[in-house]
Order: sequence, then structure tokens, then C-alpha cells
Amino acid sequence: MNTFYHGDCLFVLKHDIAPESVDLIYLDPPFFTGKIQKGVWQPGAMEVSYEDSKKFWSEKAEIMREKAPAWLRHIALKRPDFASYLYYMMVRLEACHKVLKHTGGIFLHCDWRASHYLKMIMDEIFGSSNFRNEIIWHYSGWNKILSNSFESRSDSILFYARSAEQKNKFRSWTAPWASKEEYVRTRKQKIRKDENGKEYVLSDAGGGKRVKRYLEDAMKVGQPIDNVWDLDKINNSSAEATGYPTQKPEILLNRIILSSTDESDLVLDPFCGCGTCIIAAHKLNRRWIGIDINKFAYDTTKGREKQIPLGMIDDFKNAHYITRDIEETKLLTPKQFEDWVNEYYKATKPHPDGGVDGITQEGIPIQVKTFQIKYDTIDKLLSSSKYHPLVPKPIKKLIFASQTGYDDSARKRKFEIETAEGIKVELNTPEEMLKIEEN
Repeated sequence: MNTFYHGDCLFVLKHDIAPESVDLIYLDPPFFTGKIQKGVWQPGAMEVSYEDSKKFWSEKAEIMREKAPAWLRHIALKRPDFASYLYYMMVRLEACHKVLKHTGGIFLHCDWRASHYLKMIMDEIFGSSNFRNEIIWHYSGWNKILSNSFESRSDSILFYARSAEQKNKFRSWTAPWASKEEYVRTRKQKIRKDENGKEYVLSDAGGGKRVKRYLEDAMKVGQPIDNVWDLDKINNSSAEATGYPTQKPEILLNRIILSSTDESDLVLDPFCGCGTCIIAAHKLNRRWIGIDINKFAYDTTKGREKQIPLGMIDDFKNAHYITRDIEETKLLTPKQFEDWVNEYYKATKPHPDGGVDGITQEGIPIQVKTFQIKYDTIDKLLSSSKYHPLVPKPIKKLIFASQTGYDDSARKRKFEIETAEGIKVELNTPEEMLKIEEN
């Protein structure tokens, strides 16, 4: 099912997405621009400052020694903010590696500020032998005369395979042309007309010969493409434009998706922003998962429903929305919170419930409350579970989830049950359930 997750992609990748289940990953994370999140959330800005980074490296020295490559530890000595950015990306790219199929590919969008360092990270995680291309996306703009450099007018997209098996899915040619205008602009061929007014082009047949090909037939065949993609950026008058500052053009994502997936394959974008990857995947009849840490990204993506063809719009509207945001979970109604907890644990609600709100696939009973849980709530679930026909016996574990927390009597009852009956009791809150472990 097509799904949008609101939360940190690191948690979602580890908790919600099965290992080796994704066919293609495209990610366009914040570039290392020096912009820091302050006050109102800004797309493209990082979460940590220079001072945050110094604290990060001092507090996580042990993890740094175990996980970070030697060259990254060296960078942290003088450029802790840049090293934090690279470490942030490293742990998320490791999580991407785990969910990608062996036949899958990953495309990491970056720019000159960090592309060389990110390639070193990708080499370590995916293996240098699985590097396929550095794709240069060149785009137009107003020319500027600079005093000490050439103007930067391109981004890099690092393309890696998960393994040698990825070649079975890959194709290095464009799809059939979407429009006559695109064909003419790209191929730079003159359109001619025959005596019946039918349009054709003259194509090179080799040996100095030219052959007439009718335009409608020529457009059905793609062409081999290299690693320099000359594609226009979004302009303000474009029908695609959302006003989202980091928006990428749909034609760019079309090329990536068509190169590496078949219909019904699963496409993942861990930093989906305004949802261009999602939109492109949906139109191309691929399944998709989008993740973003800010709900504004989801709202912007949903606002693009009008760009979906009518025959596909219902599936887009019915996509799942799942929050992995702590503050948002605290605003859920009792019914919404119960559904959220059961979804989190992949549990089902028994009917009739018999005092049990959910049962996990392993047979563990769950109790969910929006208020503070006390002694009697713990006691009641134990009693209900012992007599519930759908709870396997003997009971080995009880799970509680509270929006608010637990008082001392609840913790006392937890201790009594674990000591006297050997049943593990788990007391959770959204903060504990959504805690991100980077090690």
C-alpha cells in the first residue's frame, strides 16, 4: 500500500520497512549549506548547529570510535558541524542499504559542498564495486560573471547498485518520448512533412545514409543516455510548481524511475519534500513510500492531487498516512491512539476485545490509554489476558502504551508481576516508542 510517514527517516527505515523490500531509493536530503533550523521550519536547512555538533562528538565519542571511519573522525576534530552532517547521512544510508533489494539501486542527490565525501561514505556502505555513475544534472539559469570561479549550474546524483544483480533491472535509455516538443528539443532534429502532411524526421542509418522515420514511430523508441542530463529546473509558471524551495522537476525523477524499475515495483524517498518522486512513481504505476520529518511536506504533496491523472487519483488519495512524530501522537484521540499503537506493533484488535486492546503477531496482549496508567490498569490486563481465548498461554509478556505516562503504583505492579509470575511488563510512551537508536 502506498504510504507517507511523518517522522525521521532513520526510525522509519529501521522500524517500518522490511529488509530487502525496496526496488529503488531516491533521496534528496538537505545539502550542507550552513543553514540551521531556527523558529519556522525551512526545507533544505540542517537540524544541528556548530555548537550542537561539538557536543554531539564529545558525547558520542565511543560510538564515533566504533562506527565512524577514521577519515570522518579526523574531520570531526576541526569541522564538527560538517562531520555531524556526514555522520547523520551515514547512519541513514546504512539503513537504506538494509531495506534495498539485491536487484535494487539507489540515487543520492547532492551538490559540490559534500558530494565527494558522500561518495566515500557510499563506497564504504554499498561497496566501491557497486558504484555505477556520478550523474551530472545540468540546468539553465541567468548567466553571472564571477570574479574567481565558474558559476555552479549543476547537481550530482550518485548512483549505486545494491549488488551485481541490479543489472537485471537496469536500462540506460529513455522511455518513449512524452511529447513532440521534448523529442525535438532533445534530439535537435528538423521536423519535415510528406505529401500527405504527415510529420517525419531523417535519422542516421550509418554509412552516410539517412532514413525517413515518421515522428509518431520515432517517438515510441527511446534513446541511449549518458551521465550528463541537461534538464530544466522548475520555473514559477510551471504547472508542477508548488513553491517548495527544493523542488526537483518531474522529468528528472521519471528518468531515474524508468531506468531502474518495472511497473508495480516499490520506490522509496526518505526525504520526500514536496513529493515529486512520489508523484512520478504514482503516475508510472509504481508503488511508493515517502518519508519526511515535517508535516508541511505531506500537506504539500497532498496538494498536488490535481497533477495525478483521473484514473489514478483514488489510489493516491487513499494512500496511508502514518505519523512517527512524538508531538503529533500526543494529539491523537483515544481511538486514533489505539489504532496507532496497534499499527506500530503490527497488532490486531480482537473482537470482542475482552479487556485487551490489541494482540501482536507473537501473541502479546496490549493495553492502550491516553491517560496516566496506574496499578489497577496493569492488574486488569493481566487478568483479562489469562482468560482471553486469543491470547496464547502461558503469557510471557504484557505491553502497555500511554500518551501521558505511569505513576509509581503502575511501576510497583510491573515489579510484582515480573518477580512473582515471570511475565515481562513493558511500559511505553510515544517518546520511548519513537526513540531513535543510532548505534
